[in-house]
Amino acid sequence: MTGVARIGLEHWRCQRFRWLAILEYSLGFACLLCALPLIILMVVFSDTDIEIPDVRTRFYQRWHQIRVLLFDAAGKVVGGADFVPPDAASGYRTVATILQAAVREQVVVVESLAEGASREVAEIWYGGRPLLAHPEEVNEERAASVLRQHGIEVTSSAGLVSVIEESRPASGAQRVFGTLLFVVCVPLLLLIAYSEEGRRKLRHAWADVRGKGPRPRTVVEVRAESLHAYQARGEERWDEQLIDGADLLGITFSPALGYDADVTRHAASLRLIGRQRSATLPLKRANLAERALRDLIVAATLRLRRDRPELGLGGDEQTPTRCPFCAALYVMAPSSRCPSCGAHAGQTP
Repeated sequence: MTGVARIGLEHWRCQRFRWLAILEYSLGFACLLCALPLIILMVVFSDTDIEIPDVRTRFYQRWHQIRVLLFDAAGKVVGGADFVPPDAASGYRTVATILQAAVREQVVVVESLAEGASREVAEIWYGGRPLLAHPEEVNEERAASVLRQHGIEVTSSAGLVSVIEESRPASGAQRVFGTLLFVVCVPLLLLIAYSEEGRRKLRHAWADVRGKGPRPRTVVEVRAESLHAYQARGEERWDEQLIDGADLLGITFSPALGYDADVTRHAASLRLIGRQRSATLPLKRANLAERALRDLIVAATLRLRRDRPELGLGGDEQTPTRCPFCAALYVMAPSSRCPSCGAHAGQTP
């Protein structure tokens, strides 16, 4: 990393046309046409259910490629590597490894999404700073006030900040339609009730139809040592996620590319980047607040960590970071400038 001013972390949505798909479709339809008379005879003279052959194929092969580029102070690429993760877990670990290197070397990472000639900066990570957070000033009270305007409850107590998103009550039309579905779809409901999750969904749906009981809510609890997210209704909880603070590298509100066969582009959401795994917090209405949601979680986490120095998780903002333009080390504070080249802290390379 000697002489490196910043790191470029690029997520590429690559694709290749499959000429073989034309042959696959042609053969598939030819086989279907040849078998059509037999299928018609079986439909007419047999009570057996006929399963139509699946002739679907893919015209494009797509893959998620991660590219790492090392830039010097002149903006010249001095090193790099490409990697195609075989699965989502490998992709998350690769990103975490790069961010851990940025923490050690105190280097800025510019993460972007790319496809063809288009490129979009998704996030900028500031190695050396707590949670790789931006050097801009973050006001916890302002962020909480913005969230409350979006109908999100934010509460603070000793050692805990809670973000609670309660679902809206069902309207009269929704309740009538839900009642009709319960009456018409009785056989399907019996199948759904076979699993524990299905029984829970049916129980909650019936409560919504009747307009009885507490409404479902999504809860995110921020502590110095952890982030805890879960779904709740009354005293019942499910879909719990517990993120160890020692594993947490950074928090972002940004879009992302998936690792599925279509390399799906996911809309911006609040994501927690960990050393072992990444998680997306199950907030919907709060996502409308975008930056305020991220600011609240980051500011609350750092404040609570400063109050608990015995945990050894950090929270001090006096650690220097390398300037992404000239590689000079300095403490990036709000409104500060690089003492070497004069670039503003937080200025996008």
